[in-house]
Amino acid sequence: MSSQRPSSTDAYSLILEAIDIGTYRPGDRLVESELAERFGVSRTPVREALQRLETQSLLARDGRSLIVASLDHNQMSELYVVRSELEGLAASLAARHATPEEVRILREMVEEDNALIADPVALSRANRRFHKQIHLA
Repeated sequence: MSSQRPSSTDAYSLILEAIDIGTYRPGDRLVESELAERFGVSRTPVREALQRLETQSLLARDGRSLIVASLDHNQMSELYVVRSELEGLAASLAARHATPEEVRILREMVEEDNALIADPVALSRANRRFHKQIHLA
């Protein structure tokens, strides 16, 4: 039985998700050895993932270190314009192609979200799950 080693794509996804959910915030320093240990991958895929994230401007150089980049006002505005178009397209496709079961799940998620109005952190997590479910549909 052979064990599969995580790829640089896996390391990339793990680091990107950690940034997305706020584990790493703008200005946080990312250390290759710490990331490798945290995610249980070797340093090579982590190094490749960090290079990819830097190329995409999600990480920035601070001397010899890499930090999670901060977006300026223009970048943030552009990001939301693109995101709104992509989210609209995903919702449109989901509306046309979702199965009855997927529609039921989405409705339940909306109802459950109403109970989270007073908890912004939980609501944010639920919102990410909801959008992921729309993309799956």
